[in-house]
Amino acid sequence: MIVKRSSSGFTLIEVLVATVIMGIALGVLVSGFAQGHRQAFRGDMAREAAYTAESVLYELSHEFESLSSIEGDVEGNPGWSYRVEIRDLVLNITAEDQEEKEIAIPELKELVLTILPPHNAHSFVLTSWISAEEI
Repeated sequence: MIVKRSSSGFTLIEVLVATVIMGIALGVLVSGFAQGHRQAFRGDMAREAAYTAESVLYELSHEFESLSSIEGDVEGNPGWSYRVEIRDLVLNITAEDQEEKEIAIPELKELVLTILPPHNAHSFVLTSWISAEEI
């Protein structure tokens, strides 16, 4: 007696291997989408921080004389805050094979604007030099 096998279906091993391959491919695909989403979120936060920094500097541009250090919340952006520091400009310069030197420049002040986004995200820092005559 000869028994004929029908080859019209898949074996269990073939189905399991195909399922594992599909699972790995979907895992890689979902990981790529998640990474893209994180990058887009970081970009949105950086864009919002730039707009916030611009608006804070515009508001403070007429008040440099009375500033030394100030903190506040950003109007219109709940959860966002800022910190402004104005300090004497001191440059640390190190020449090759020499010690570090500090050079004070009394004609300039250093303005440091720190933008603090909500949800404990990384802060954004903008540093600028302004004339001491403006303060």
